[in-house]
Amino acid sequence: MNPSTFQNLTGSDGMFTFNFFCESLLGALHTLAHVMEDNQLDMPAEASQIPDMLAEMGNSLSDDYCDGKIDLSRFKDELLDFHKTAFAIDDQMTSVIADGDDTLQYYYFVYMQGISLFLPNMLDAIGHDLPEDVDPADFMNEILSDFAALTETQQ
Repeated sequence: MNPSTFQNLTGSDGMFTFNFFCESLLGALHTLAHVMEDNQLDMPAEASQIPDMLAEMGNSLSDDYCDGKIDLSRFKDELLDFHKTAFAIDDQMTSVIADGDDTLQYYYFVYMQGISLFLPNMLDAIGHDLPEDVDPADFMNEILSDFAALTETQQ
């Protein structure tokens, strides 16, 4: 068994938290796309990848939860790929948003707030679903470290 796969999940907080963020992020992205369209601005092409990435992550998580386990290594890889794409979109939109009106900036910040809250809330929720005798701290810290390295390369 992979040392990053944890068995005997005791809850489903991770799935519910993921679904909440999935719905929220997709709704915010959809609204942002409409506001950009109203302002005759094009959404970066990479944004079209976001729904598929979230769907893939959701399918993997759903399969894991149905099996009473979670593969944090796979989840980490999917999560980091998702954030790389989200940060690439952010990089492309920064100058457009800075010159945009208050409505455009508002919906952009709503979307980016969801992106920034996604990772810590997911890790916390998954941690709640693990048996009491399991300490995922080392692996969770590895995910956070890899994420921090990713954010440093985006600045």
